[in-house]
Amino acid sequence: MNSVRRSPAPDRPAVTSQVASDPKPGRERQPCVLLVEDDVTISDLLAYNLRRAGYRVIQEYTGRAGLEAALCQNVDLVLMDLMLPGLDGMTASREIVRVKPRVPIIIVSALTEREKLLQGFAVGADDYVTKPFDLELLLARISASLRRAADGGLPPIVEGGEGPTRVGQLIIDADTRSLRTPAGEVPLTPKEHGLLQLLLAQPGHLFSREEITESVWHHRYIASSRTLDVHMRRVRDKLREVQAEFTVQAVRGVGYRLAEVRSA
Repeated sequence: MNSVRRSPAPDRPAVTSQVASDPKPGRERQPCVLLVEDDVTISDLLAYNLRRAGYRVIQEYTGRAGLEAALCQNVDLVLMDLMLPGLDGMTASREIVRVKPRVPIIIVSALTEREKLLQGFAVGADDYVTKPFDLELLLARISASLRRAADGGLPPIVEGGEGPTRVGQLIIDADTRSLRTPAGEVPLTPKEHGLLQLLLAQPGHLFSREEITESVWHHRYIASSRTLDVHMRRVRDKLREVQAEFTVQAVRGVGYRLAEVRSA
């Protein structure tokens, strides 16, 4: 997709942000994508192609309007720009993740700085796509994110798939999506939860980077990036915060495993 010069959002957008009503009984419901993009040209082009791909689309042009739509309407996925008027996209994404952690967010931004990418994943975004982007690849990532969300966003490795999972004194609660020990409790993002469930399924087993990203992200392109390392560092920090008897151990060039903390 070619880069398009940013233009201000009009008072009355060229394409309505209203979404068609849910289908009649017996008809399959179309997934609803919330598109938060202040450049009208890019927004309209994306909305057109999303609708052609079979999605319902809500278009919003500011961070505040996008946040309100995400929290008040029945959306299945959010495409979020970062450079938005008023409330920025990072802040809006963080609030959406806090209130609706099961709604995947894909950040679509012209910002390519490493720190911005890492911040996007740190707030709980499911993916990060930089402009200009390949439309076909973006649609594939949207489909993959919706598929993961439909599966609960978690790898199918825990017996029963619901409720708490316990290893020693460490408990991962799927219902509250939290990590707790007798020393405390901390919330987990969907990706942190998925990573911990994978590691807890086989404590001590060394998972390759490809195995981890295929299981938790459902695609392998993240395996060679810093994204996995950032998420694993945050999981390690949370284990330390609740004084867990386990930690995440990195094996350089190979992958990660859950290991017992050795006393000094």
